[in-house]
Amino acid sequence: MGDPERVQHPRLTAAAVACVLAAGLALRVDHLADKLVWHDEIATRIFAAGYTTDDWKEVIYTGRVVPVAEVRAYQNPNPDRTTWQVIDGLARLDPQHPPLYYVLARLWVGLFGMGTGALRSLSVLASLLGLPAAWWLGRELASRRAGWIAALLWSVSPFFVLYAQEAREYALWGTEILVMCAALLRAMRVTEAGARGASVEAGATAAAGGAIGAWALYALSVIVGLYTSFSTVSVMLAHTLFVIARARARPNRVSLSAAAALAVAVLAFVPWGLNLARSFEAFQASMRWSKEIVIPTFDLLRIFALNTSRTVVDLWPDLDSAAAWVVDGGACAAMIAMLFLAARRAPRASVWMLVTLVVAPLLMLLLPDLLWGGIRSVSGRYLTVTWVGLLMASAVGLDSLTRSARAWAVGLFVAAGLVSGLSNARQEVVWTKGVSVGVPKIARQINTSTAPLVVANIEVHHPGNMLALANLLRDDATLQLLPVAVENAYALPESHGDVYLISPNPQFRARVEAQAPVQTRLLYHDLFLELWKVEASGAR
Repeated sequence: MGDPERVQHPRLTAAAVACVLAAGLALRVDHLADKLVWHDEIATRIFAAGYTTDDWKEVIYTGRVVPVAEVRAYQNPNPDRTTWQVIDGLARLDPQHPPLYYVLARLWVGLFGMGTGALRSLSVLASLLGLPAAWWLGRELASRRAGWIAALLWSVSPFFVLYAQEAREYALWGTEILVMCAALLRAMRVTEAGARGASVEAGATAAAGGAIGAWALYALSVIVGLYTSFSTVSVMLAHTLFVIARARARPNRVSLSAAAALAVAVLAFVPWGLNLARSFEAFQASMRWSKEIVIPTFDLLRIFALNTSRTVVDLWPDLDSAAAWVVDGGACAAMIAMLFLAARRAPRASVWMLVTLVVAPLLMLLLPDLLWGGIRSVSGRYLTVTWVGLLMASAVGLDSLTRSARAWAVGLFVAAGLVSGLSNARQEVVWTKGVSVGVPKIARQINTSTAPLVVANIEVHHPGNMLALANLLRDDATLQLLPVAVENAYALPESHGDVYLISPNPQFRARVEAQAPVQTRLLYHDLFLELWKVEASGAR
């Protein structure tokens, strides 16, 4: 998979590369509109439509019995809301999510509509822009051939393919990580080349101008990253450690320029940072689960290993079989082997870049989980920087192999990604759907009834799941969404067909059952959702 001059059949190689890249595009658009629109994507739809979460909660969570169409309406465009109002709503109610992606989504649906496929196609485009970005970073790290290998791996990586189909900011952020890293390496290279080669005044001026432009590009890429995801802080940490290691902890032209570029990025982010500071208590409350939920260390490491393997292969939702352990363990071992191979044969600067990309997010998320408990590292999307580091390390390691070994190894990586992508493409619900994995099963159960009534109280279930559920319910369904204030006095409405309760707390369910002659029967449950049916006492 190298340069045409280095292979015997350049046309055959070019055709193979083109086929893999085309397959990556096909995986991203295959069944794009068919997968569940889940809790987090509902938030994207609401903001893109011009509403805020409070807009629909204040109207719907009143205890009224409302038709399902009224709940769905908040996912339709509101032409009276401006883009600025979308930003203002994020700033007030969801400050932990910077506005760039949501502004783009608002503009995108204005052009292409609110359809599921149309909304998700923004992430498809962002992920496809990662192909040239991966090539650029691979070239900066090692060679043009490493760049092409990186583009191939990015094209079929199951993790990045799945997030290319999510109406969330993660596909855009993944591409931005590649650009940030490549821009930093380029700025360092230009600065060091200018310092070595600018011996006359004109040459020195041109070199200085080129270096300033390169550092400006790097600063801009970091600013864009910060306004897409707060987790860009982990990229900044990785780059800081990288620059310190590269300069051997001594100030020089490169390290001072990098510090200045990062300082400019931080200053540019101050407006939104101050907004987050004003809402910091709400932010802490929204993320409290990540610290308070504690799982056994073995389970934590098992989930981490599973998420790691998804960079290359993704055929099982959990490590619950011998085959899953062997295949996913082999994928992890292969990436670690490529990292060590890159460490032995790649330029030292490239090695430090790769190591810091892999390690920095682990220091911020996995290490605190291991030391103090929590599940900060369980959500694979929060460790995207690590997965980018491992993907690029694999590309650099593969680049260092002999021609024959490289062809076989790249083919194995690509085949694993293609098989995983084809497997995931036909699934209605994949692991990225998180708290909403049970929504389709619940909807199918409810839809067996004519004119069903769905009752939910706000304090237990994830509210976005109710809109996700509303999208799947039959048109004659009604919903009754209860604020905490009316729960104690709640009484089942009369003249309704089958009644279902979504994730009721035990006290609320007991009060419903006290309205004799009814009882509740559990039909479905997982970690995030429960479905109970209200039946006449004694019914089975």
